[in-house]
Amino acid sequence: MFELFAEVRGTGPAVVLLHGQPGSSADWAAVAARLDDRFTVVVPDRPGYGHTGGQAGGFRENAAAVIGLLDRLGIRRVTIAGHSWSGGVAIALAGQAPDRVGGLVLVASVSPLEPLGALDRALAISPFGALAAASLNLTGWVLSLGPVRRLLAARLLGASDTAAAVSSAWHGPVGQSFMTEQRALVEELPGLAAGINDIAVPAGIVVGEADHIVPAPAGARLAAALPRGRLIRLPGAGHLLPHQQPDAIVAAIEEISGSA
Repeated sequence: MFELFAEVRGTGPAVVLLHGQPGSSADWAAVAARLDDRFTVVVPDRPGYGHTGGQAGGFRENAAAVIGLLDRLGIRRVTIAGHSWSGGVAIALAGQAPDRVGGLVLVASVSPLEPLGALDRALAISPFGALAAASLNLTGWVLSLGPVRRLLAARLLGASDTAAAVSSAWHGPVGQSFMTEQRALVEELPGLAAGINDIAVPAGIVVGEADHIVPAPAGARLAAALPRGRLIRLPGAGHLLPHQQPDAIVAAIEEISGSA
């Protein structure tokens, strides 16, 4: 089991904030700063990223690592907020340990109910493999896609030289973590759909209506499938909601925590 590094701040009901793919605990800084006067805020670096480092894992491995972290901290029950890829971790955690989860806030979250597109499947093919290098020229193809290129550059290194940033990070530890999680997206995420109807806790599904990574209709379908799901639409917002809309996420966490 992975042992997660986490920042813990504040007092009150516990909230765990799980960053997306790629990313780090720093992605939640604006949200955590707005919560720590009334919540115990736990913000880990997930496996393969930040101070935790090591090898990345799939959704269930990440969920088990969060449970281990809560055990070490002596925290019994939490609200889990997961951004993007980590929405799948939150769903897995609610299935694996329903007694530990009081509520879910799924922010621009992946959904096990949605068919994966060609890009997600292509990104699950290791760029270090001969097939990717010789047949698909995967790295060059991804870099040719404007929105993907900008997202990866911003999330990987925050660099302005986009092509150089992605090329460098893609072949390093962060790139390897990204690829591991892409394989989990393809191989593991669909299997989480079977437990969706059994998640009985309140769940806020926050979507940006201008999100081109996880389109808003996917969030609407996820909210409809969850027994206590509520859709929260943010007009004009994109995918990086912890940066773009921290107040809206804080409001969702407050609402879900109060409903638990």
